[in-house]
Amino acid sequence: MRAFLAVSVAPHAAARLRRPVDAALSCLADDDTIVERVDAAADGWVAFAGSDDHDLLGERGGPFTVRLSRLLRTHDDDLSTADLAAMIDDGSGLATLLPPFAAAHRDVAGGAVTVAGDWLGFRQLYWWRGDGAAALSTSARALAVLAGGGFDRVGLGAQALIGWQVGDRTIFAGVRAVPPATIATLAGGSLQLRQYAEPLAQDGPAPALDDAVEEMANILARWQASYLEAHPDIVLQLTGGHDSRILLGAIPEKLRVGLRALTLGEENSPDVVIAAKLSERYGMRHQVYRFHEHESPSPVEAHVRSLAAARALECLASPLALAPLLLAEAHLEQGYRLSGLGGEVARGFYYAGQPAGAQTSQRLVERLARWRLFSNEAVEAAALERTFLDEAREYTLATLNDLFAPGDWLRATDQFYLYHRMHRWAAVHGSVAAVRRHTVNPMFDRRFIELALAVAPAAKRDSLLLGRLMSRLDQELARIPLDSGLVPARLGHRSVATRLAVGTATARKAAGKVRQRLTHAGKPQLGAARMSELVLAYWRAQPSACRALYDLPVLDRKWLDGLLAGTQSGAATTVAFLVNLLAAIQPPAD
Repeated sequence: MRAFLAVSVAPHAAARLRRPVDAALSCLADDDTIVERVDAAADGWVAFAGSDDHDLLGERGGPFTVRLSRLLRTHDDDLSTADLAAMIDDGSGLATLLPPFAAAHRDVAGGAVTVAGDWLGFRQLYWWRGDGAAALSTSARALAVLAGGGFDRVGLGAQALIGWQVGDRTIFAGVRAVPPATIATLAGGSLQLRQYAEPLAQDGPAPALDDAVEEMANILARWQASYLEAHPDIVLQLTGGHDSRILLGAIPEKLRVGLRALTLGEENSPDVVIAAKLSERYGMRHQVYRFHEHESPSPVEAHVRSLAAARALECLASPLALAPLLLAEAHLEQGYRLSGLGGEVARGFYYAGQPAGAQTSQRLVERLARWRLFSNEAVEAAALERTFLDEAREYTLATLNDLFAPGDWLRATDQFYLYHRMHRWAAVHGSVAAVRRHTVNPMFDRRFIELALAVAPAAKRDSLLLGRLMSRLDQELARIPLDSGLVPARLGHRSVATRLAVGTATARKAAGKVRQRLTHAGKPQLGAARMSELVLAYWRAQPSACRALYDLPVLDRKWLDGLLAGTQSGAATTVAFLVNLLAAIQPPAD
């Protein structure tokens, strides 16, 4: 099931909520998905869109169990939808399911509706409570319709500064993200949220590095062997980076021969060059999707596709990053995909430039925010109304200070990366893929992440842990340089040469970050800059297409005048924010 909405009402709920709301239902549909069924009763209604053969739908108003993601996998086996009822009822075994996962279930006609998500919350789900009513959905926009359609200024401010959300907020007033490892139950106009697993903690002594590496390697090898034997037609998304290299290293050599590999990029990009060499070395079938070989969308097509991407993301991440990928995926097989993501947790993603042994403090949080969080995807300050911008900075910094745990600073950044950046940014994009294909990422195994968090920060800094893990998996692969020029085998050992190489690479990144801050330039994702140019070209030719932006008090109208007149440029990160605003306030048919 691609999209789902369940509404429960008490006797005193507003009359408008007691029957299906067309505007909310329209948020479940897109070019590939229609609302196929709405089960209405006196105490609420449930809508289903984009069902598939895995869904168990009985008669209208009766029991059902539907997957809200394609993947349903433990270490060793693919499960059936029928297995889910018992797991959801008591929560047992849900933590063994690999993210992304979510499902909705009802035992009996007229009974409560229960929705469960994965332990990381990677499949995004949303909830809303009103007076005598409550609702759960895969669509934050659908819930915003039920809630009254207003914006959450705090959430909107965070997105303007960061490009994505933290905590459980959305840009919509009253609409919240379901937390990780949660079972949500709707009945009698109320909503209950229950955790079935505690957040991964970093308490207790850190394991020895080599012991952690050994267990992590065994986890990945077990995943890869069992999954590839069950699905030999899987496609490995192969880049020049560390994560996909580790996944390849965990695949037994006999299973690499003939394995399909996929890389997105241009002919001379490091990703394509390195992936091609690896594919030739191990006899893999390598497919390259080159963006320049495919016709670029027209400005009007870019506008329409960007709005569609914003709606797919529920207006909570960059549609200009997703739109080019959706164009590419339209030419690619949507089947079983092996994808690496999550190695950042094992290499201390936020450690660069951070002091070792420090305790969490307001100064460190705000320095990290300004140096990293507010630099890559921030909206240009000139585009925002001054009072809103000042409020956004104040409230977002206050929110961040509340989210970083006290104690060891580097461990606090690990937790933030996993439960906020991964859960609220990567997962928004991952949820779009989760309903289109079986996306398998063994690095999301709960025990693997638990070990990555438990290892001492000093053993993760500068990819020491990942370098040693790569060497443990495959020493030959570990000797081949990454796209950064660094060699995994050398990263796994502290030597003078390695420290020099890492220091040089870190200095290059730091210089780039300084340039970003000095020029106030964001860092758009692959293809986003070109998509931004096309969207702007359409708006300047057809200003009525974005006229609704003038009704939003969070934007500077003079800046908008300049943008549409062509006297003011617009960064891709800013245009992405504007597209999200348009998608949030315009009906999908526009």
